Formats: sequence, structure tokens, C-alpha cells
Amino acid sequence: MDNIKNIIESSRVPIIFKDMLDDWELFKWNLDKWNNIFERQSLDCRKGRITCTKEPLWESKCLRESHSFSEVINMSKDIEKNGNWLYFDYKHIGETVDENIFKSISWKKFGYENLGPKDSTLWIGSIGAHTPCHQDLYGINLVAQVHGKKRWILMPPEMGKYLKPSRIPYEESSCYSKFNFSCPDNLKDIDDACKCVTVVLSPGDVLLVPHKWWHYVENLTTAISINTWIQTPKYDNMARLNESVVRFMASSICSGVSKNIQSRLLNPNEIFSSSMIAESINFIDQSIKMMKNDENTADSKEPDSTSPMKYQYKTYEPEQCLSKVEFDTKYHRHNHTSSSLKSDLNIDISHRLLDSLCNENVINQVVSNLIKID
Repeated sequence: MDNIKNIIESSRVPIIFKDMLDDWELFKWNLDKWNNIFERQSLDCRKGRITCTKEPLWESKCLRESHSFSEVINMSKDIEKNGNWLYFDYKHIGETVDENIFKSISWKKFGYENLGPKDSTLWIGSIGAHTPCHQDLYGINLVAQVHGKKRWILMPPEMGKYLKPSRIPYEESSCYSKFNFSCPDNLKDIDDACKCVTVVLSPGDVLLVPHKWWHYVENLTTAISINTWIQTPKYDNMARLNESVVRFMASSICSGVSKNIQSRLLNPNEIFSSSMIAESINFIDQSIKMMKNDENTADSKEPDSTSPMKYQYKTYEPEQCLSKVEFDTKYHRHNHTSSSLKSDLNIDISHRLLDSLCNENVINQVVSNLIKID
């Protein structure tokens, strides 16, 4: 039987593992138990509305509100009435939530003995909660579905040419698609050559998202997930150099525009500061040194072995046309709403300039010149 860690790190297609984490205590919890755990904690949520616009509902357009766990549940019950959703998303365990509550979390069965609660993030959301389609530029993603159902639409890296990739809003290690996947009609405009995988995760499922696969994720019910990112030095060291150059480009553009325009160019978790350019140059220098060090160090270390065990998994090939994906949920609305943002010449030029400078081909050429040895 193949080593599961080898399967994870070598797979070039998504995989769903079944019933691997039955030793996690939280798989035994119902919503009442979750409500009791969070009854004294206010959840910092992203609040969005289900609409059908051409442009994705970027994080900067969402409200940030504090809600109780029960209010997240009730938002799902009222989805047909109010069209709003709540997402307590990307919360690092041990920072925003108590690590001791989630002490049973361990990724040992997947071959990663050292990954536990502190290496994991928590996602709690109502029906319709989602993140715009994007590509993670670092690592491999393992996602455990703990409660409810969540739809994933996944595309291989090479399908990015059909997805209108953009580095705006800028966020380190994330490249976004300009298509709004929460509006089904938008997908009909995508070339039929763009192939995808669609899966619905149920409790007990663990999804492997391979390196740089595009994905759009949406809650079909009130849903709770736990994930961890597996580092891939083979890819990540080069990616960090690329991202350092992108950060330099973003900080250079932001240094010459108003705070209002900066807020349009940057994701809310990225805050421009006067030291950002200098930090970016330092990151570039460090990344180049790391890559040179890698070249001088033979990678002879074999992956850690795991004890023989039984596990079930299924691989998924990208065979479906993205333009033919069916959305079967009742709450998707088709009331096309135009963007509320007024056109501003300076904003348009800043967008176009930053997107042009951060184009993958441009960044690759810059990086090639940086590491070229005369």
C-alpha cells in the first residue's frame, strides 16, 4: 500500500479521503454542543449578501460584524427572507479560539505527526457563505468537513487563463478570478475548454486541494470545516520569491496613491505602511539566498513513513466543463445588480498598472533576471 504522505504530496488531482479522522472529538459534536462552546464568545464575522453581479463580492465590500454562534445558525434559517450570510472564516486555532477546546485535532493519520491545533484554521459559516474563486500560491491544502455540506469547484492551475486572473485585491499568496462564481449565469461566459471538478463535502470527508489549484467554495448548509496547509519546499521557495516581487510592485503603487485608492487595491488583511517597500526588498534578498542554499543542498531526505493503515480515497479528474456546472440551491438569486462603485480614472489606472506589473509572465521574467548568474 502506498504511503499516504506520498499520495498527498505527489497527487496532481483532488482527492477525497473518507472517515480518516474519527478520533477527533469534535466530529461527535452537534450544533448544540458547538453553541455551548461559543456561548460566551463573540464571533468576528464577514457579512455578505447573495446577489448576482459580474464582479465578485470582495472582502472589502463585506461588513465586519460580531455575532453569536446561534445567530450564524439563524442566518441560515432566514436565507430565503433576508439573503444575507455570515462567515467566521480563516481563524487560526490558538489565536482567536481556545486551543484546548480543539486538542484532539491531529493530522498524524495523513503522515504529519507535528501538525495539530495550532497549525489548523477554523471556518464556520451560514448557507451561502463563500470566498471568491482564487488560487493559493503556497503549499497543499487539507480540508476536513466537520459539520454540514460545502460545495467545492476546483480547476487545475493551467485553467487560470480562462478565469481572468487578477492580483487585485492584493493579498500575499492569493490570486483571484474576476468571475463571480456565486452568480451561476456568469459561468456560462467561460470558455468550454475550462475544465473543473465539482464535489460536495459531507461530515467526515477530507479534501486534498493540490498545489495552485483554483477553487471556489460555498456553504450549502450551515457548515464547519477545519483545514491545514502542507508546506511544499519544492514549490514554495520559488513562490515566496515571486510573491516578494509582487509585494514590491503592490507597495510601490500604493506609495503614490491616496488611502482611498489603497483600500481598493489591497485586501483588508493587507495594510500599507511606509516601510512596506523596504520590507519587500528585504524579502526578495532573503528569498534569493534561500533558493541558492537549496541549490547547494541535495534533497536526499525521504518523506517520513507512516504506519500501515487502511484508508479509502477517491481521486477526481477535471473532466466537467465549468460553463456547464449546475447550481441546484434555492437561494441563488438572478437579480443582476450593477456595481455600486463609480468609475474613477485614477482608480482605473492604478488597477491596470498593478495588474500589469503583477502579471505572472512579468513576475517570472523579473525573477529570472534576479536569479540569473552572470
